[in-house]
Amino acid sequence: MRGCSEMISMAFVAGAFLACGGAQLSATRTSEVQSALRAAEEVGANDQPKAALHLQLARDEMGEAQRLAKDGDGDDASLMLYRARADAELALQLARTEQEQGKARQAWEKVKEQQPQQQQPQQPQPQQQP
Repeated sequence: MRGCSEMISMAFVAGAFLACGGAQLSATRTSEVQSALRAAEEVGANDQPKAALHLQLARDEMGEAQRLAKDGDGDDASLMLYRARADAELALQLARTEQEQGKARQAWEKVKEQQPQQQQPQQPQPQQQP
């Protein structure tokens, strides 16, 4: 009799857990992902192909994490949030790198424009043998 009441209690607890609507996503991790997504968007990640790819992956992974949490798979949802954050941060860094490379190219062009046109690069003189 005791075993039967324990089984009923366990079934009740399991049913109550399933009725709760799934696992909870970490609010901290979710906000970290959203912040990284916003930061990447603000620096123009959508305008750069590599950065845009990782930005889209992060958005997709965020949605997948929410779906997994809703289905009650908290562990996989948590892992998906980590992936989303990594892709969002990668998109941010790729966008920043592209911006910095663009600035460096512009600066190099200015330097080249300021050099006198007549100035030719000096050719090294051949060394004479004594």
